Amino acid sequence: MDALEILSTGAGMSVQDFGRHGWKRYGVPPSGAMDPHAAAWANRLAGNRDDAPVLELLLQGAGLLVLAARRFAVAGAEAGACIEAWHARTLQPGDRLVFPRNQKGLWTYVAAEGGFDVERVMGSASTYPRGGIGRALRAGDRLAVAGEANFAKVGEGWVAWGERRNYEDPPLLRIWKGPQWEWFDEMERTGFFSADWEVSNHSDRAGYRLEGARMNPPEGEMRSEPVLVGSIQVPPNGLPIVTMRDGPTVGGYPKIGIVDEGSLSWLAQCRPGVRFRMALIE
Repeated sequence: MDALEILSTGAGMSVQDFGRHGWKRYGVPPSGAMDPHAAAWANRLAGNRDDAPVLELLLQGAGLLVLAARRFAVAGAEAGACIEAWHARTLQPGDRLVFPRNQKGLWTYVAAEGGFDVERVMGSASTYPRGGIGRALRAGDRLAVAGEANFAKVGEGWVAWGERRNYEDPPLLRIWKGPQWEWFDEMERTGFFSADWEVSNHSDRAGYRLEGARMNPPEGEMRSEPVLVGSIQVPPNGLPIVTMRDGPTVGGYPKIGIVDEGSLSWLAQCRPGVRFRMALIE
């Protein structure tokens, strides 16, 4: 059953779940939700499994037309929709779910009761446009749901305050030592963790470029090697790049650290201008 029609994709819209795994050896990144914490909560509010496919929206401008009575949930970034972030409501045919103005964070997640019924490639419904996996969404597309609506679920649902996040005030991001940790001298490592950082405008699902104290990367060349999501590479210009969900599976820059999975969701929601610091996991 078709549940939604896309009126506009805004700054960016795609279907994501928790990603595809086991394919990096073939050069296929995991993709998946940039903020799995918010995506999981959207699904829980809608009564789905945590890893069910969701709509991932970037910033603002997206618009959706409801085609079937169903419980819908929104979590993550706040963008002024009729369903506030971290809440769920039953909407009726003809209702519109629009996201006119981004207020906090970058990525908003929309879940529909029953989960979106989309094709899975390599075990995942996640879209990876650069690799031609999944189809880019556009205005006029319709999205079906996999399960029936449970009309016993009426009224509004919400996430407890302790699980909601203020993306304007991120905590210390937890960092593991990277494979080339010892290549950086003590002064560089100390400076890295004492600096204030923010995400550059020149960032996307593949990688977040960081702006802050310019580093002095180690001299010499290194061979390309496997790169994990969350790897913090330091290129010759001294401004770190964090590998994100659609990032390359190999890289040739020294890696000072790897962002812990729990902190990666926070980093994903940091808009340019939001400052944060990092702390080493001892």
